[in-house]
Amino acid sequence: MKFCFLIIIIFSKSLLAQKNFDKSNFIFEKKTDSLIYKYKNINSSKNGINAYRIQIHFASKKSEINKMKLKFIEQYDEIPIYLSYTSPYYKLRVGNFRTKYEAEKMKNKFVSSFPGSYIVKEFFGADLLE
Repeated sequence: MKFCFLIIIIFSKSLLAQKNFDKSNFIFEKKTDSLIYKYKNINSSKNGINAYRIQIHFASKKSEINKMKLKFIEQYDEIPIYLSYTSPYYKLRVGNFRTKYEAEKMKNKFVSSFPGSYIVKEFFGADLLE
């Protein structure tokens, strides 16, 4: 009987102790807001952001890149496609993605048609993001 009474008392104390978990106190450093403000100003002065694209192909011959470009446009005409040249290769990149997760989801849709595609981080204008 004493054992049951002891268990009831301990159990009721533990229930009362859990009421304090509802209260949350957040303590911020005094200069946190100013750092956030500075970060926003720096990003807006760059006229762009670091975001992601998917590189689906690269080659040294422009004719090979153009074939891949046409193949991609036939299958996915709604996704923007970009051709760039960095000696000695042409690079074919697609999409404008704010996060790597968004780029990964899209890459998984066409990885069977374009094996070897991978995600690259690139700096471009924020107006290109949807």
